[in-house]
Amino acid sequence: MRVPIILPRLDSGKEPIRVCGWLVDEGDLVVKGDAITEVLIPGITFDVIADSTGRLVEIAKPVDSIVHAGDILGWLEDHEAEN
Repeated sequence: MRVPIILPRLDSGKEPIRVCGWLVDEGDLVVKGDAITEVLIPGITFDVIADSTGRLVEIAKPVDSIVHAGDILGWLEDHEAEN
């Protein structure tokens, strides 16, 4: 089952939020709690954490994308579905 990686609500005011880097590549296995991607609010870098264990199967928002709270950044294939 595919699980979305969702950008949580960040208190960025009117500042844009930008994806500044992916810490894993498509196909990599991540464990719940791992940092997956970094987003940048001018002056602050925030790590987005995996909510579940799984394999990163799609990056929906590449580096330099402007994103908003609730946006789907990518997709994990739930580890349970692999077994």
